Amino acid sequence: MFGGRVDHQLDEKNRMRIPKMYLEGFPNGEELYFVEYAPGCISIMPQSVRDRRLAPLEDFNPGDEEMMDAARRIFSSIMPVEKDNQGRTKIPKMFREIAGLKKDIVTVGFMDYIEVWDKDRYEFKHSALSLSEANKRYYSRKKSGEDA
Repeated sequence: MFGGRVDHQLDEKNRMRIPKMYLEGFPNGEELYFVEYAPGCISIMPQSVRDRRLAPLEDFNPGDEEMMDAARRIFSSIMPVEKDNQGRTKIPKMFREIAGLKKDIVTVGFMDYIEVWDKDRYEFKHSALSLSEANKRYYSRKKSGEDA
């Protein structure tokens, strides 16, 4: 399970290095994917996590146009992470725009995947919620049976 935070920067070619503490935690040899999964950031998931989290989208009637549109939107926002021989990955323009990435970024461990945030956006979101309030929200949902 991932946690923690790493502050770093995009280089002049919009490349980043996935922090070692996360890279070593991903299953060996699994392909990684950029996924537009949560609002305001880019998720990076290994193939097994991507497949498990998106599996419910595979079981629907292709005649259901509304569901087809939703699935198309979701699946079109997944791209493989390609690393150069120095371990850097260029973040595609679409994903930089989705997350509003500038130079300073934050990579956050989030259960079984990681998120990449623009530092200012992350700081704003993080400072708006105390740890006490986060615990209260999380545990009240767990008690009521909702997903946390």
